[in-house]
Amino acid sequence: MKFAANLIVCVVLLCMINSIPVESTRGVDISAATCRAGNVPWSCLYNQGYTFAIIEAWDGGYDFDSNVASCIQGALQAGFAHVDVYAFMCPNCGGNTPITTAVSNLVNNINGAGYGMLWFDIEQCNGCWNDYNSNAQFIAQAVQQAVSMSVNVGIYSSDYEWGQTVGSWTGLSQYPLWYAHYDGNPSFSDWSSLPFGGWSRPSIKQYGDSGPCTSVDVDWYPSGLDRE
Repeated sequence: MKFAANLIVCVVLLCMINSIPVESTRGVDISAATCRAGNVPWSCLYNQGYTFAIIEAWDGGYDFDSNVASCIQGALQAGFAHVDVYAFMCPNCGGNTPITTAVSNLVNNINGAGYGMLWFDIEQCNGCWNDYNSNAQFIAQAVQQAVSMSVNVGIYSSDYEWGQTVGSWTGLSQYPLWYAHYDGNPSFSDWSSLPFGGWSRPSIKQYGDSGPCTSVDVDWYPSGLDRE
């Protein structure tokens, strides 16, 4: 009886431990178009529990978003703990080549703006990319240029978009991964069925595209995870 009682206590304690929620951090990402439109409701987003933001700073053929610095400051002033930027660059988009020049222009334009990391957005668009090998070379040059300018770099993509753009290439798996999977689940529980690009674990998940307050995507990472 004593053994059975102890076993019951252990089972109850195990259930209680498993029911404790993992500390996590929620965030949003916004497009250059939303940033350019102005009046991003940062305070509303912050009050909804979002504490990090990732803002598009370069939008393919539309080039650099000159409003990104004010968007970064708006998020920081509202209380966001971390603000990063992301860039969609592609070899067939006007003003994006040579890629080393485009990246230099971007980094120089946001120098001192208060951002943390620069994420390179790897996804398809009509006529934007070439073959796997040249696409991989283009992306690698972009990353190398940013790193040479002392920028903390990460990669944004999904299993589908990565495969369509660079195939099975694994040349950037040493950098943090922010991946997209719109399953509405703020956790990495799906990662085991989605690995790509040589990454053993992700750093951030974009889990939905319908956040509150305005047109934003929603993101998540476990608190305490080193994103860099």
